[in-house]
Amino acid sequence: MIKEERLNFIVEELDKKDIVRVSDITKQLDVTDMTIRRDLQDLESRGALIRVHGGAKKVPDTSHNELSHSDKVNVNIEAKEQIAQKIAAEIKTNDTVFLGAGTTIELTHKYLNVDKAKIITNSFYLFNQLKTKPNIELILIGGSFREITGCFVGTIANDFIQGIHVQKAFIGVNGITEQGMYTAHESEGLTQQLVFNNATTRYIIADHSKFNRKDFYHFFTLEDADYIITDNQIEDSLVKHYQSIIDII
Repeated sequence: MIKEERLNFIVEELDKKDIVRVSDITKQLDVTDMTIRRDLQDLESRGALIRVHGGAKKVPDTSHNELSHSDKVNVNIEAKEQIAQKIAAEIKTNDTVFLGAGTTIELTHKYLNVDKAKIITNSFYLFNQLKTKPNIELILIGGSFREITGCFVGTIANDFIQGIHVQKAFIGVNGITEQGMYTAHESEGLTQQLVFNNATTRYIIADHSKFNRKDFYHFFTLEDADYIITDNQIEDSLVKHYQSIIDII
């Protein structure tokens, strides 16, 4: 079992039990104590758990801070439309791409203009928008469904992602700082990280309001991504600052 599979297993066990023990996990996964302790340290650094003597416990519930899909859908509509057009322009005929969840990426279906493309997604809402397009070979990843954001995550989703490679991946974020990208839930963050790990070109999707903001879970660094796609309401000073780290579209 590779590291990301172990991390995902630990996160899912915490969702079930609120506390996990190193001794139990080593038996379940047939790995050493030291391996699991390093995994717990890694997950704690990402904000996914709190280490305690002999194991780890779940962090206090922050789900009340996470906006639902219905809350987000009518926010910053003009900016989202601009970004969706830019995403669509990056998708070329015969591309194989991953489109992540989010109310901005969902709008991409309105602007796609390709003769043929393969699109993989874990977004139930985006799937419903694309399923009638005859020129799109569409794959919906299954797994554990997060109703609040309308996406599939967890072991089943992650196992599938580890077995594929895409030319381009577009992932929405809740926040961006110099340190990297943030999302509201660790299970979504792990899935998003795996997608980026299995993509040739990595696009961060963020409107102007997401810059210099953090959320609960850090899942990727700016230096390891390729582009940020944003809207024209972003301040010039922010563009200048972040362009020293990553290209902005």
